[in-house]
Amino acid sequence: MLNINVLRVVEKRRDHSEGGLFLPRLWFSVTLEVRSLAKYLNAYERALLKLGQDLLKMGDLVAARLADAMRSLVNQDAALAQHVLDQDDEVDQMDYELEQEALELISLQQPTDTDLRFLAAAMRISRDMERVGDYACDIAEVTLTLLDKGPYFKPLVDVPRMGELVQAMLRKSLGAYVNKDVGPAREMHGDDSAVDTLFRLLLDELTGYMKKGPEYVDQASNLLLVARYLERVGDHIVNIAEMTIFAQTGDRRPFKRYPAERPGERGR
Repeated sequence: MLNINVLRVVEKRRDHSEGGLFLPRLWFSVTLEVRSLAKYLNAYERALLKLGQDLLKMGDLVAARLADAMRSLVNQDAALAQHVLDQDDEVDQMDYELEQEALELISLQQPTDTDLRFLAAAMRISRDMERVGDYACDIAEVTLTLLDKGPYFKPLVDVPRMGELVQAMLRKSLGAYVNKDVGPAREMHGDDSAVDTLFRLLLDELTGYMKKGPEYVDQASNLLLVARYLERVGDHIVNIAEMTIFAQTGDRRPFKRYPAERPGERGR
């Protein structure tokens, strides 16, 4: 069986040209290592490596789209928002191709145990990343909607902060998957709680502005939509973490609480 540990994160970089956002160029970092090992692997092992590499490439693109969408919102940049929307088909195609690759391997190779969990996790992670890409498009559409409303009624602080939190979660979750490290993956539930808390604060603040007068309604309601989109992005990233844990341990619902039990009941 192929040891997927070969798919390690060996390079991370901070791109200051992107406003200080730390984009996860994960897929590129494994390309040379995969190529150097390819001649020692059989066709099935090479296919597993390719699928993992494709998944990381998709994660890189989705993370960049989310960062671009948030930057377009903050800077009211119509061209950047349109760029995000124009890339939607590329992410959708990646999701389709990854699913087909995984299904073909399952049907032809009949993998068991770890490899089967890896393939099942890859399909689910691909679908969750596709949804994150969809929410990036939704944020870009809000940017375009608000362009004719003039400057924001207040500087955007908490909405960009929420965007930074979910982007950090995405990097962390993908890194955990690549490194087969369930430790960071298990932290996702707590990280998502911070996103949920910030969403509730934004809900109260923006609802308060809408109650002040009709002049705030258009901007505040659309910014509240963005906050909701980001809250949902956090949920999808938690799903990625769940599948990372599943791939390594077989525990499909690691963040679900067991029902209350009396002492000595568990395990009967």
